[in-house]
Amino acid sequence: MTVITGGGLIIEMNMQLESKDLIIVNSTIISGILILLTISSFSPGEFPNRSIFVTLAVLSVIFFSISSLYVLSDNLKKAKIYIQIGFGFVICFMIFIGVVNIINILHPDFWDGPIVSKIATNLIFQGQSTEQDGQVVS
Repeated sequence: MTVITGGGLIIEMNMQLESKDLIIVNSTIISGILILLTISSFSPGEFPNRSIFVTLAVLSVIFFSISSLYVLSDNLKKAKIYIQIGFGFVICFMIFIGVVNIINILHPDFWDGPIVSKIATNLIFQGQSTEQDGQVVS
């Protein structure tokens, strides 16, 4: 690709990605997501269902890991496809985190609503009774 700058300078840009480049990108992204996952701490008041957050992070790591496996097997075409899917997934993941944060700022009680609380929590049954020492406890 040829790029002409404002001063008339012509610069040749070569965007040939080699195996080493893809491995570096994949490992950097995987490390960053795992660090984000480690340092993030959604409290139940901010977002009750941490498992959704963890699942999305793990899925994004999987795409970059598959890309790395294709690089190691010398199939750069498929590696590039999975790295593109991974970046798309990371963008969606960051949009999700941004929306959750905006909701927390604008309407902090949002997660307490009857419909949203069923979606955003792991609780299937509220007020489930259990039996302790022969007595039913609610």
